Amino acid sequence: MNRKVIIAVVTVVVLITGIVAYRLWFGDERAIRKQLALIEEIGSKSKTEQPMEGLVKATRIAALFSDPSLLIVELVRYDDYYYRKQIQEYVIMVRSLFAEVEVSIHDIAIERIVNKASVVRGTLRLHGKAIGEPVADTHKFQAEVAKIDGQWLFTAVTLVGIIEQ
Repeated sequence: MNRKVIIAVVTVVVLITGIVAYRLWFGDERAIRKQLALIEEIGSKSKTEQPMEGLVKATRIAALFSDPSLLIVELVRYDDYYYRKQIQEYVIMVRSLFAEVEVSIHDIAIERIVNKASVVRGTLRLHGKAIGEPVADTHKFQAEVAKIDGQWLFTAVTLVGIIEQ
């Protein structure tokens, strides 16, 4: 075989191996981060948001959760399972309390993905205006995520505590 053919074959094999490795190892973590970025985007509310837009956003947020999902609030020792329809209703209710709000997620740490499941830790910040007064809350959270039917969904969320500012 000629040297150019060997170099071409080796290059193709290395390229294919690199793409497969990237998709297997980094693709899932990237997909989880994308879900978190989606929560930031659709969880936020502008002053000019229309009610129908809020309903659509609440539906999209609920779709990011398994059916049912576990919610744990350690501060008040509360835990219960919620179905997507209930999550959507609670999101609508909470968003209605705000004239505007910006949701941001920081300090994200994603544990190694094993058996299509992982744990995500981070800090959730809400900054905006409730009806009449400014709001700034910061919470530590832990979320369990699992790949269900090809999509990463939140199966359990724990609000660890409020961080004083």
